[in-house]
Amino acid sequence: MSLRSMVDRANVRLRKQPGLGCGAVALAAALLSPVMACAATGPSVCLDQANPFYHIDRAVALAVGSIDHVTPRFITIDTRDGSDALNAQKPKFFARLASRCDLVMGFPVETGYPTLPEGVKATQPYAATGFVIAALGSAPGNFATLPPKSTVGVTYLTVPTTYFGSGHGTVLAEHQYSSPAAELAALQSHEIDAALIWQPWLNQHLAAHPAAISQRLLTQPHAKWSMVALYRPTPASHRVAVQFDRAIRQLTTSGRLQRLIAPYNLP
Repeated sequence: MSLRSMVDRANVRLRKQPGLGCGAVALAAALLSPVMACAATGPSVCLDQANPFYHIDRAVALAVGSIDHVTPRFITIDTRDGSDALNAQKPKFFARLASRCDLVMGFPVETGYPTLPEGVKATQPYAATGFVIAALGSAPGNFATLPPKSTVGVTYLTVPTTYFGSGHGTVLAEHQYSSPAAELAALQSHEIDAALIWQPWLNQHLAAHPAAISQRLLTQPHAKWSMVALYRPTPASHRVAVQFDRAIRQLTTSGRLQRLIAPYNLP
């Protein structure tokens, strides 16, 4: 199970209640800045290959390290299969994961209403994303103004499944799918008129498989999310988080963060 699907399941329940050598380091540093000297090894950072934000998370972590002239040590997991997938279903998975690294990148929290797993704290957000409405061809209109009798796809146990209650159910037909891939396939085969889907997944798919699909961020409740890094509630981890937040502010001021996280927005 991916990190994304695990978070989706958790939030369905919540909504019911509203050492690198110097040579290697120098090479990485040279890619970041032509004036950097050999960087020291910085904080350890956990990345999930199942997360659509994987490459952005890695780029942000490297940029944060460049502020203090250090190179992060990456620990990569994959919650799509193997033991990590099984462990990801356990309540204290993120607390245990945070014990393996200083920061766990790429965790989504609802903007304005952050809910964290047990035993961890979070940095300030570094990217804004959420659920979008996607359609073939030109940009789709807002979900609330879709024509009567429109057929709309959603992925089972994700936030948009809650949007088909009073005021919508009488005019829209909801089609639920087992995965974002199945939902997108239904859109491309004209089985549905629009898809309500997790933006990071959609962008990752379209980068690998370009298609004439347009999207617009939803304005419905619980549709706006932010990416944060998780860390242990210890003094040492807190210091790393403070340094991370300070670096994110500097990257934001310089405009570099916006370039790193594009096409997503600043939180």
